Amino acid sequence: MQVVIFEDYLAGELRPVTLARAAFGISIGGTNLYSMIRSKGFKISYILRNYLKDIYKDNFPNHPVTEKSLLFINASLPPAFSVIQRILDLTKEKSPFVAQTDSRIAVAFFPNLKFEPGKFDEYSLANWLQDQEYEFIEDKFPLINYPFDIIRYNEKYFGENIEELSKNYRQKFPGVFVGENVKIHPTVCMDTEDGMIIIDDNTSIGPFVYLKGPLYIGKKCRIIERTSVKEMCHISHTCKVGGEVECSIMEPYSNKQHHGFLGHSWVGSWVNMGAGTSTSDLKNTYGEIAVEYQGKKVPTGMQFLGSIIGDYSKTAINTSIFTGKIIGVASYVYGFVTTNVPSFCNYARTFGQMTEHYLPAVVRTQQRMFARRGIKQTRLHIKLLEDIYRITRDERIMSTESLSL
Repeated sequence: MQVVIFEDYLAGELRPVTLARAAFGISIGGTNLYSMIRSKGFKISYILRNYLKDIYKDNFPNHPVTEKSLLFINASLPPAFSVIQRILDLTKEKSPFVAQTDSRIAVAFFPNLKFEPGKFDEYSLANWLQDQEYEFIEDKFPLINYPFDIIRYNEKYFGENIEELSKNYRQKFPGVFVGENVKIHPTVCMDTEDGMIIIDDNTSIGPFVYLKGPLYIGKKCRIIERTSVKEMCHISHTCKVGGEVECSIMEPYSNKQHHGFLGHSWVGSWVNMGAGTSTSDLKNTYGEIAVEYQGKKVPTGMQFLGSIIGDYSKTAINTSIFTGKIIGVASYVYGFVTTNVPSFCNYARTFGQMTEHYLPAVVRTQQRMFARRGIKQTRLHIKLLEDIYRITRDERIMSTESLSL
């Protein structure tokens, strides 16, 4: 059996999370969907938005379809070992089925199907699958429909994922599992009463750090002295972390080196959070948090929710981000962030203005950031920024603030 992960028509609408990444590359609970399926030994083919294909192929191999027994998995399925196992159990009966969640196909299995992925995109595949012969499965599998669902599912599946992932590491202390060349200062306090802690290869944990499980810290990370990293945090590779972080996800190459609080939030790649930046993740009324999303107010059903911060964005010193706010890709924010921020903007509402952050400046900053990490900026990196700039033009036009377009 071969697995085909497919983005559907809603994957690209998970702004800003999926503007610079495939839905199957979202980090949740110590892993992502692609890595989780690959860990089961399957060759993966995928259907992805066209502008992401070239930049994704090196880190996420897209294997040709060579088999007729095919399992289709929606790229917006959150990575959870229990969910994947439930899907695999359904395929053992060797009968074709389709499982739909609301209006989206979550999973489909066909034991004998001729399929040519090059003929399909994120819009046409679902219709083609529905035209096949199959049994409809009523089991509703979880799907990420809104950016805040990432925080919801991270909390839901973190414990089970980290327990399964720990099998790939050696146990250094009770409940603490490490990779190669991990440095942990003798003064570090590690609390594993509520879950395991995984610290991956070449990561250093500084003096007087507090770690509380369940927790995953990726490769080549640096946890600054006197930092508190609490339960259900996923720190991806090559991040620097300081201050207090709780129930949050940081994608690769992002920095939060200084004091300040990050809670119940998702932070994209190549983000830098200035000293004193803090996110609110609880309303003063202790009520349910509603999020402004694509022009509508959406109830989340969540009492705790911080911020969604897009790739390449930056926060100035002492920035305060209000509960449930969404910051787009490549935006710089200052002062009090009381509204959502479109992509490619300089947001300084405290000082009475918001202006466009022009593409050439973003490209120059990307080149400087890459150089600091020993990465060579290529035409593909620049093109990705150009594509995102074009795609998000509607965000800046729809903004109620005054922008120079």
